[in-house]
Formats: sequence, C-alpha cells, structure tokens
Amino acid sequence: MADRNDHLEEDVIAFLTRQGFHTVVAEDTNRSILAVNNTCRMRVMIASSDGADRDMTRSLVAADESLISVHQGKVYQEQPILLTVSAEKWARALRKMGLTDRNESVLAVVAQRQCDADRIPWDQLQ
Repeated sequence: MADRNDHLEEDVIAFLTRQGFHTVVAEDTNRSILAVNNTCRMRVMIASSDGADRDMTRSLVAADESLISVHQGKVYQEQPILLTVSAEKWARALRKMGLTDRNESVLAVVAQRQCDADRIPWDQLQ
C-alpha cells in the first residue's frame, strides 16, 4: 500500500505543480501535501476509502477553509463512502488477478475558500 500511496503522492505533486502551486510533503501523521500559490493555500491528504479518517480530517478545517473529496477526478462536498469503498474493493480484486495496477484513492482537500479548490481540473490528475 505504501508504494501505491507514494506513487499517488508523486502524481498529486506533479498535478499541483502544473496548476501553478509550490508543493511540499509535510511529515506529519497523515503525510499531507501542502500546496501554495500567490493567492491560495491548501492541504491534500490521501483519505481512507471507508471514511475512517473523516473526523480527523474535518478537525483540520479552519473557519476560512473548506473541505472537499476528490475521487476518480470528480469533486464531492462529502466523501461518497459507498462509492469509494466499492470502487476500492473492485480495484483490489482486479489487482489480485493481475488485471490492473490501478488504485481507487480518495483525496481529502482542505483549502482556503478563495482557492475555489472545487474548480481545479482534478479530472486531469493522472
């Protein structure tokens, strides 16, 4: 799992860099990616597909920030747990059969409201 998360982390960093952000990986308990540009500051974390870390993630949101979930390039105001759990279980089965190396990760994005994080083209994240 760590290798897939490291690969995803690299993909997120490259994506945010293409979007004009400077990024750094915070060596905190959730290894969040801190991204900043001239007008925006955000934190991107790889969330659990079952939502087990939702409360912890919500506790990181300040008054001037918002929280969104990104799954398969789509933005959600709340993590769609049924969708993310079933997608991860399906992908895990396909990986075990050797049919894919795809990981169905969920990103939790805590961003200042002026960032309009939901308008970032997350569907271009590869």
